[in-house]
Amino acid sequence: MQLAVLSGVPYQALRWQEMEGQPFGNGVGYNGLILGDVSNLIDTEGAIAVEGSVTSNRGMSVGFGRRGQQTIPYDPFAVRFLAGGNVSIAGAQTVVGNVVGNGSFQAGLGSTYLIGKSDAPDQRQELAALYAANGSPYWMPQDDGSRWVISGYDTPRYIPAPRLSADVPAFFADARSSLLCRMQNIAALPPAGTTRWADGGVTLTGSDSLQNVFDLEWPEDGSLTGPIAIDTPEGSLSIVRIRSGKSLRITNGLWGSEARAAHTLYVLMDAQEVSMPVAAAIYGSLLAPGTVWNAHPTGGNINGNTVLAGLRVPQGSGFELHWFPFVGGMTGLGSCQPEALPEAPPQADQQPAPEVPQSPECPACPQCPVCCENGIISGIMLPSGHCQWRLKLQLLSSRQVLSVWQGCGLQPFTFEVEPEEDYLLLAETCCHYEIRLNRLCVRSLTLRG
Repeated sequence: MQLAVLSGVPYQALRWQEMEGQPFGNGVGYNGLILGDVSNLIDTEGAIAVEGSVTSNRGMSVGFGRRGQQTIPYDPFAVRFLAGGNVSIAGAQTVVGNVVGNGSFQAGLGSTYLIGKSDAPDQRQELAALYAANGSPYWMPQDDGSRWVISGYDTPRYIPAPRLSADVPAFFADARSSLLCRMQNIAALPPAGTTRWADGGVTLTGSDSLQNVFDLEWPEDGSLTGPIAIDTPEGSLSIVRIRSGKSLRITNGLWGSEARAAHTLYVLMDAQEVSMPVAAAIYGSLLAPGTVWNAHPTGGNINGNTVLAGLRVPQGSGFELHWFPFVGGMTGLGSCQPEALPEAPPQADQQPAPEVPQSPECPACPQCPVCCENGIISGIMLPSGHCQWRLKLQLLSSRQVLSVWQGCGLQPFTFEVEPEEDYLLLAETCCHYEIRLNRLCVRSLTLRG
């Protein structure tokens, strides 16, 4: 299965949302979701959200996609760099997407943000107002064909969260609560498969075609020097629960494989701190909301969604986060939504409040047919007013460009698709949809909220 995720979260809806079968919620759009501070991170291929401070003695590159090949498209609204605390970056910061901060902000002169175009005739003026700062009176966003360029040639620029009426602390508080709940859900899943140690490494073998859950006891003596190999059916999920005690030392150079990265989830059940004597390549997403990660002095990388309590990268290290978002579709997770309190019955001298009919402009999200037997489409209506958007997929039998419209009159989000592959597309505004297409036999599909 390949995966297309709308990277980041739109600034009009900067809030945490649960997603069925997806332990990262809508935070799956963030390559890195750090519930603490980040220091000296030089590159993240996808978007990043940091609850605490961001500091660096050099620059930072965000959102340029797999191996810098611009596989993440431009977007008018996506927040690709979100900071809940203060930002201090000595070098230039380059971001494909919007930059939002909730504290003080300093970045090197020459910092540049690349923003997708919408059809709104006043988008340039809106961006100028959002990124206004005490710099040159002649500064304006620059038109660069398919994108707007926000240049910090004169002064550091970013969108202060209050300009968006965005509650950034609430976003991270809800994220923390949800992710800790998901940790409990995953801890309760029954294990399956076998663990075999040999030649200093370990092989995890499972036969379930949908989901395999493994328990891995991390050796304290550093004897794990070989790779972690995963042998499961193609397309199935591999959930690896790692128990190490408070400290985990990475003494092996390879976890998993690139081919299975989007289907692999490592969960650090009890580690409070990780050290990297080896510059490991970790293929798979990492769920560790209580763990501070100390990167290797020269490099290493995590290839997937990364949730940590903190990320410390030594000065000069090339440690990076790479964009292999987790496909989701987990079973047995249950719900992390708080239970609604029962309504009190009306008092004898009170009349029940009249029912308010649903607005005809925002009908229930429809179940739309697909020609695939195993295709799944589900829609969840959110209480955020009238739906004013559409989502359109158009897939052909040969390699084509798939276009998605999110919002009325917006530029489409596009990416290339291959025939005979699985895709999972995530999108959200007033309605949230999860769409699974098990084969690209859909010629045209339109969902309207």
